[in-house]
Amino acid sequence: MINRYGITGILSIFLLMGFVHPSAGQADLGKIKCICIDAGHGGKDPGAIGSKGYEKNVVLAVALKVGKLIENAYPDIKVIYIRKKDVFVELRDRTRIANDNKADLFISIHANSLDVKSRPSNRNIKGAETFVLGTNSSEHNLKVAMKENSVIHYEDDYSVKYAGFDPSRAESYILFNMIRNLHLENSVNLASMIQEELVSTAKMADREVRQSPLWVLKDVAMPSTLVEIGYITNAEDERRMTSASGQDQIAKAIFRGFQKYKNKVEQNIVAPIGVGTPAGSTPSSSATTGSQRPVYAIQVASAVTPEQNSARLCKGEKVNELHTGGRYRYYVCPSENLEEVKARLGKIRNIVKDCFVIAIYKGNIISVAEARKIEQK
Repeated sequence: MINRYGITGILSIFLLMGFVHPSAGQADLGKIKCICIDAGHGGKDPGAIGSKGYEKNVVLAVALKVGKLIENAYPDIKVIYIRKKDVFVELRDRTRIANDNKADLFISIHANSLDVKSRPSNRNIKGAETFVLGTNSSEHNLKVAMKENSVIHYEDDYSVKYAGFDPSRAESYILFNMIRNLHLENSVNLASMIQEELVSTAKMADREVRQSPLWVLKDVAMPSTLVEIGYITNAEDERRMTSASGQDQIAKAIFRGFQKYKNKVEQNIVAPIGVGTPAGSTPSSSATTGSQRPVYAIQVASAVTPEQNSARLCKGEKVNELHTGGRYRYYVCPSENLEEVKARLGKIRNIVKDCFVIAIYKGNIISVAEARKIEQK
């Protein structure tokens, strides 16, 4: 694609597709005043289809329940709904609504599915997974992105609106490699907290937090996540998401994940835990806990439970551990010099394909953009 269009062509595509946009929404990680909740699909787009229901209906029910829980618990928070009934909303309009309302968070709710006709064993796959914007070589993550992005086929003149982007062609996703997501670290925090609650509160199988090139997350100028509340092609998950009690359970889990994130950014209550340090004990002194300046590093893994042999996560590198957002995060190459960390990224990606740069300040993960602002003060 680059050889065909050249650098000028690529930059033109960027401008047409809206890759360059101002960063707004919770810019300083202050008090959360507005949250945007997106029920995926709708109207002429049914989304995934199960034996008892349509994705568009179950995610709308859950989205409305999540919003109600937030409104009841926090009357001062404005809740924006992308849709409150069975209507079709274009992907770029979902982004626009969130940005126009200067939302502090964006949560998109979906249901997953697999081909069970040609591969009946897929009916056994179940569980919740949450996504943040990013690129990932995983075949599964790419298939999820293709499925969710295929909604643009329901839009008139979609090839013009999205500058020739075709969600069914793997080569189209090369553009997502060039996106600079200023809110990645905070999005990962939000996704991790929601995922943890879906597993512990809703008792769903843990399919982890993942990165994927999802269009609905591409241009939102705030921390964001896409939540897959189960597989509608799995009997157990479908029963849960189509029943009122199951929807209540899922909504409560998403709400509790939101609460955890809200507490973290508003009260600064997350404390770091050093490598090998049990929860509740005094953290060991390190560059990430003792420095008065932001520390940059490369995250190589995260998990709900601590990894007993963290050295195996990135062989040949010293692996550090940080407990934050209800998850254990593992990182390498900590340094106060961002350029130094970036220079190491290529080498680490040869070992861990899904790694990415994070910033740590006073024991909390913050966005790289925030860290740069702190450096300038």
